[in-house]
Amino acid sequence: MQQGKELLADPACLINSSKPTQNTTQQNKRQPQGTTPKQIADLFGTMIGLYGAKWTREHGLADRTGQWLDTLIDLHPNQLELGIRRVKREGNDWPPSAPEFRRFCQPKPEDMGLPEMAKAWQEANDHAGSPNHHPWSHRAVYLAGRAAGWHELRSAGTAQECRDVKVKFANAYQALTNRVLKGEPLEEQLAIEHRFDPAIYSSQLQRETMSDQGIDPLDGQGARAKLKGMF
Repeated sequence: MQQGKELLADPACLINSSKPTQNTTQQNKRQPQGTTPKQIADLFGTMIGLYGAKWTREHGLADRTGQWLDTLIDLHPNQLELGIRRVKREGNDWPPSAPEFRRFCQPKPEDMGLPEMAKAWQEANDHAGSPNHHPWSHRAVYLAGRAAGWHELRSAGTAQECRDVKVKFANAYQALTNRVLKGEPLEEQLAIEHRFDPAIYSSQLQRETMSDQGIDPLDGQGARAKLKGMF
């Protein structure tokens, strides 16, 4: 997908991390493990200690409008700590807004021991033709490529198709990076057990190999004809 490489060198710039998605917000309303009002109050106390009167003039003494809680509602405590560290290290003299602080809270893959986004994208793009036979630099790169779609990675040709598959890859890779920061496994246990079931894995590998060769594994007659043409 040469055009995709020229379109955008680093897919990280396609991620919109300034606000939670609607699905994520709804999920955290059902599962109260996201940011709490107390954590927002503690955050305000930390920021007042860093910025003093600049913070209170800009944001007040407390999150009275609920903007900060709404913006950070889905973040893990580790992400809030990361955001504070980044503000201290990378922030400017003026306090960040809630969306700006949220961006500080998003871990970079290299912070978590994963390949950089651009390198991960390049690897997935280069080996989309035979993903099951490549020694991936990290499992997360493979999983993000699979989420983006191996077929889409191989076949994207127009600028819009390239952008769409890059958005899928970047969002999937960032979500996996977030899981590492939260101390969560990259894959759910059920998916891991399913992947290592010998019978299931053998059948899956056969189907994927056939797809790589342009054979529809669900079309028996067409598959036989295609295989006969190879010999």
